[in-house]
Amino acid sequence: MRRFLLCCSLIAALPASLAAAPPEKFEFKDGDRVVLLGNTLIEREQRHGSWETVLTALHPDKDITFRNLGWSGDTVWGEARARFGGPADGFKHLREHVIALKPTVLLVSYGVNESFAGESGLPNFQKGLDTLLDTLAQTKARIVILGPQDQEKLGPPLPDPTESNKNLRLYRDVLRKTAEKRGHAFVDLSELLAAQAPLTDNGIHLTDEGYRKSAMSVGRAVSGRTLPGTGDIDVEGGPDGGQFDFHLDTLPPLGGPFAQTLKYPGLKPGQYELLIDGKKVLSADAAAWAKGVRLPAGPDLEQLEQLRAKIIEKNQTYFHRWRPQNETYLFLFRKNEQGQNAKEIPEFDPLIEELEREIARLRVPATHQYELRREK
Repeated sequence: MRRFLLCCSLIAALPASLAAAPPEKFEFKDGDRVVLLGNTLIEREQRHGSWETVLTALHPDKDITFRNLGWSGDTVWGEARARFGGPADGFKHLREHVIALKPTVLLVSYGVNESFAGESGLPNFQKGLDTLLDTLAQTKARIVILGPQDQEKLGPPLPDPTESNKNLRLYRDVLRKTAEKRGHAFVDLSELLAAQAPLTDNGIHLTDEGYRKSAMSVGRAVSGRTLPGTGDIDVEGGPDGGQFDFHLDTLPPLGGPFAQTLKYPGLKPGQYELLIDGKKVLSADAAAWAKGVRLPAGPDLEQLEQLRAKIIEKNQTYFHRWRPQNETYLFLFRKNEQGQNAKEIPEFDPLIEELEREIARLRVPATHQYELRREK
């Protein structure tokens, strides 16, 4: 049997016509520490891991770490983070956590909760946004601002979102103009997600399917890269079949569609079976293999889901690290009762580091052994 080594690249350049793409100067770099900061949209992403999975898969050659500091109900003033204090305490909490992580990239998502103040709330929002961005500037991180998506119109019993969407557009415009003024990248989630609806369960919050369906669009707009949905294999082998190693340059797109066809011309007449890593996948006759046979979902898609699962586990572990459920007893006004246990919090760090190593391994497509042989 003859043996071959093949690989297939899935990364394609972002079309220049995509209006939501950030400036070309923005790109992820090896060693980047990315912090996601924002409201419910960001906090819930850590439970699903879809956006992070795509951004990780797009850069298999780069060590990029992600930390999610989203907080449900949050605003540019950090109000939701106040715990038992006032807004100033919440903002201090936000600032301390961001600076401690020493980010090189910040993905910032605000504007939804603030938009309920309507047009009259715009000056206060602008002031709060400027204060937030001035504070984040201390990190010297490259900043990508995410403009909020429109509410989906899902019909009764949910309210008509027309008026809310008018307000969202006003706040999105403030975010866009501020990003342009400060030289930050801007991604309009409303433009990206509108064509993929429905994505939410209540018009506002993305479902698991919503995060999955939107992941490729967000990854493309933020990184300037995309994952095409094909990974075809064209082999020039022997007349009796053969073995070859194959790997993709990047993992397939999350949520598909991913079409992969194996073409193997020149076989002697007969029925041939395909094995991947020793496991029979399908069989077809020589004529079909010469034209190309569509392959079912294979080990690369399985690896992508393993990557996503490991990212979710890492996010959950980090969440317990920075937002322990019993923080009132560990750090706040009841620490006199259990404050001695706060020393255990840093013990999450080696667990997170081990998960990061697993993520680094899984983000690189594995090489698989393919074998096409005559059926007995």
